Amino acid sequence: MSKLVWRHIEESEVSASYGLASDEFLMNSHNQERAFPVSLKLYTYKNYCALCGRFQNLQAEIDLDACKKNDFEVGRRLTGGGAIIMGNNQLGICLSTNATQFKWTHIRELYQLFSAPIIKALEGFNIQATLRAKNDLEVNGKKIAGLGIHISPEGCIQFHSSLLLDLDVPSMLKVLNIPIQKYSDKKMIQSVEQRMTTVRKESGLQVSLAELKQAIRNAYSEMFQISLEPNPFSQEDKLLINDLEKQRYQSEEWLYQNSPQEDMTGMSLKKTAAGLLRTYIGLKGDNIKSVLITGDFMDMPEAFAHIERQLKWSLLDKEKIDEVVKSTLQQYPISEIASEEISEAIWLSAQKATAIHRHTYKGSCYYPENEIKTVSV
Repeated sequence: MSKLVWRHIEESEVSASYGLASDEFLMNSHNQERAFPVSLKLYTYKNYCALCGRFQNLQAEIDLDACKKNDFEVGRRLTGGGAIIMGNNQLGICLSTNATQFKWTHIRELYQLFSAPIIKALEGFNIQATLRAKNDLEVNGKKIAGLGIHISPEGCIQFHSSLLLDLDVPSMLKVLNIPIQKYSDKKMIQSVEQRMTTVRKESGLQVSLAELKQAIRNAYSEMFQISLEPNPFSQEDKLLINDLEKQRYQSEEWLYQNSPQEDMTGMSLKKTAAGLLRTYIGLKGDNIKSVLITGDFMDMPEAFAHIERQLKWSLLDKEKIDEVVKSTLQQYPISEIASEEISEAIWLSAQKATAIHRHTYKGSCYYPENEIKTVSV
């Protein structure tokens, strides 16, 4: 009996917009019955690209001036999560398929299913990785790969992983807003390295990118009992990918979504089980002019948009905020976040808006901690 055949694509040193657009194009190709039920793409970005998560405020997570100065390209992923850098030593893994191809009832099952071959591949280098509660693969408490999943309205699935073969921490610290500005450069690097690890560090070997890709291919083939057929993008495919680049991934509308309006003068940041919650507020007198809730979570709950709408032009009142948030979560439940956490985040941002000092909070998927730096104005 012949094995099921998956499409396999490999690319190297792609631009931020092309890499993300080609991932979405590949996902969309599974919106109906195709020759390949699943596509597996292994690729690297050019040194370097800084990519924020779908629901983050790009300007808060990435230092755009530093990116321009250091020739880092910038992009926004279709999947959620935190800001990362991608380059020649970070392997991008993109699995695309249709939701009907696999048996699953909860998205957590898809994370377990699609990340299992990555865990198996790492075992071949004597690395024991596990799937963390949120969306990372870690080794002894240190992150070695980030994961993300997006499911389109048509039922197409995109699974992302950024696997760290190696990591240039100083380059990362140049452009990602990490919450440890008060430390010296040396301490910053040490602090990040306590939370991150790489294939080369854990294996003690100078594993090549080719060896890592081969291990990934073998693991997916073995665990899913499939064969991978090399089938690169055609010229027609690339024309469509380029169109998607221009329409979405190179557009300011896409890049700068979830950015606060100019009148938003208060911001707070709170660590929750669902991710880093970054809340902005704009005040006009004693009224709430606008609220914006962003973060590195994997999905944007409808509850957040509802809270933003309900609080707009309401009186700035702690009890009112509590009431709106509590009633919203009764209508749109979020298991990972308590109503009190959201209320506190909004109220804290309002306090910051009226404070003498402005507090700047920084964060990324590499170091999602609640550190504060105070800057006098």
